[in-house]
Amino acid sequence: MSKVFEPFLVILNSLPKVALGPIIIIWVGAGTSSIIVMALAISLIVTILNILNGFINTDKEMIKMARTFNANKFQILTKIVIPANISTFINSLKINIGLSLVGVISGEFLVSKAGLRLFNCIWWASFPIGFSYDKCNYPWSYGCFNV
Repeated sequence: MSKVFEPFLVILNSLPKVALGPIIIIWVGAGTSSIIVMALAISLIVTILNILNGFINTDKEMIKMARTFNANKFQILTKIVIPANISTFINSLKINIGLSLVGVISGEFLVSKAGLRLFNCIWWASFPIGFSYDKCNYPWSYGCFNV
């Protein structure tokens, strides 16, 4: 089954998730839910690929020994595969903390009416006139001053 889904997961991982922001806003609305979906979109696929790689690299001899003793799939999963991959789970959690923060910040820039998006607009507006342009030249700042 991993031979079927792994190429699709790799393709999904290569997509720029921030570019999917407008689609996510249309899909779930402009609110907290779209920020959560953005964080999940950025971190979930990497986690699945990492844990899948850990499951595939579990010791084959241990699994063969368990099958010799008539262990079913659930027993192999709970007694061999999961205990052998606890370090993979912990490493995935460490990676997900950073990726989720990136996802939350990206989602915040896309949909918020205050917070980071407003801070970004104020920062751009604080430049001297020679260095700033009309807000029409900054597509990411549309609607910033309509608070």
